[in-house]
Amino acid sequence: MIRIIEGDARNISAVMSVMNDAFDPRFGEAWTAAQLLSTLVLPDCRLLLATIEESVRGFAFGRWVLDHEELLMIGVMQQFQGQRIGKILLSETVKRARGAGRTKLFLEVRDGNNAYDFYLNSGFLPIGRRKNYYRNADCINPDAITMELNL
Repeated sequence: MIRIIEGDARNISAVMSVMNDAFDPRFGEAWTAAQLLSTLVLPDCRLLLATIEESVRGFAFGRWVLDHEELLMIGVMQQFQGQRIGKILLSETVKRARGAGRTKLFLEVRDGNNAYDFYLNSGFLPIGRRKNYYRNADCINPDAITMELNL
């Protein structure tokens, strides 16, 4: 059974295991433990963990300013993808944002990432594009697509 719990700095090692498994290193999307920790200590950040039998299998990391929230990243271990963990994490993020009175949820996704369709199917709409945002090891620099969900 998948459980969603709040995480903190004590969970960084488990989050990094998911991060290193879920994100393709060719695109430089994964954060380092230091980046996660330095952001997590800010007062307006939240780390959600998806656990199965007490082991972290996915996470969602976000922050908010006033009535807007940003999903900074969401990741699920490859062997657990396709088992609704990402959908459950996103749903919980939306639920908590609404409960806190947020009016919009933003995210960015790499152009060409399969997650783009996942976000579209979840009600997000593309609202902007950052040209050549990601740095690929193959010297291909995909755009970042900014998406928004009205809460």
